Amino acid sequence: MRAFKALFLVALLLGGQAFAATLSERTYKRLTTIQELMGDNKYKEALKRLDELLPRVRKNGYEYATVMQTYGFAYAAQEQYRKAIKAFNESLNTEALPDQVQQSMRYNLAQLYAAANDWKSAARAYEQWLASAEKPSADSYAFGATIYAQLKDYKKAIPKIRKAIGLASKPRENWYQLLLSMLYQQKQYSEAAKVLETMVAYWPDKKQYWNQLSGVYFTLKKNRRALAVLELAHKQGFLKKERELMNLVNMYLLQGIPYKAAKILDAEMKAGRIPRTGKNLQKLGEAWMRAKETDEALHELQAAAEAQEKGILYLRLAQLYTDKENWKKVIDLSNKALAAGGLKNPGDAYMLKGMAQYESGRKRGALVSFSKALKYKKSKHQAGQWIRHIKTEGS
Repeated sequence: MRAFKALFLVALLLGGQAFAATLSERTYKRLTTIQELMGDNKYKEALKRLDELLPRVRKNGYEYATVMQTYGFAYAAQEQYRKAIKAFNESLNTEALPDQVQQSMRYNLAQLYAAANDWKSAARAYEQWLASAEKPSADSYAFGATIYAQLKDYKKAIPKIRKAIGLASKPRENWYQLLLSMLYQQKQYSEAAKVLETMVAYWPDKKQYWNQLSGVYFTLKKNRRALAVLELAHKQGFLKKERELMNLVNMYLLQGIPYKAAKILDAEMKAGRIPRTGKNLQKLGEAWMRAKETDEALHELQAAAEAQEKGILYLRLAQLYTDKENWKKVIDLSNKALAAGGLKNPGDAYMLKGMAQYESGRKRGALVSFSKALKYKKSKHQAGQWIRHIKTEGS
């Protein structure tokens, strides 16, 4: 709250000079001395002099109001906000000071209430000031927005911060941040997206705004835009953490662009920004698989299967080797899938194994595998057809 100290001191010095002619010579000289003490940060001595002066000015409304105003500045500069508030209110209640001075003091009073975290009183004082303000500044509207934001009265706060932004001679990042925060609170995501579009234009080097914009687009189900924003962020080198990069990979997969997802995941693994864990290798293998890049898929899924020992991965490998008609590999991987366990439908593994055995000329072994597949509902019908086909061939 050091800003209050400087602000009040400047106001005191300017105000004292402007209205010196309406004070008695003795009071003027004493107040000048007190101001000089405050200018030298000698507040204890200044307050002592004010205490001595106070009894002499009680009967003079203007002088009394000026002394109480000076008390307020002295207390405020020392961050004794409650005492400053009391002094300013006492000065205002006299209605003895010029309108311009009283108007300025009302604004100071709102600031003091805010500094004391008394936001309801700050709002009342602010509205009293605003009612008579001729040309409120951008900063004053931002101050009002801050007060109402603290009170969670966003319907009053949002228009005020928008007014402040509109009046500002140059963009103020903290004002945009306040507006964005309140729009999030109100779940006004379309408006938040517009604000973030402006923010990335003003501050393109702030990666959090790119991430937030992508997230808002995703919330609005504008997935293509969300992906485009993440692509730009990635090209600018903003995405460095594993979580951020995997978010980009998943967005590509969500949009049905598995080849791009695989290329980025592979490159980031090689760069060391994404670790080659079993889970990530599985993601890479599945991306290559969806992109119909069989050789790459086989390589990564093999590594993922060895790292995780998961039945489903061995099963996917068996499916890929089926396309290559490598029946020996299909039989071996089907057995590994069944041994590793965890399959939702073990009948799939038995079906692959049976087909590979049949293609290898091992019809008896194929019949055994298809018979085991009969035990599972999902593969029962197909297994039965194979069994009948093999038996027909043998008759």
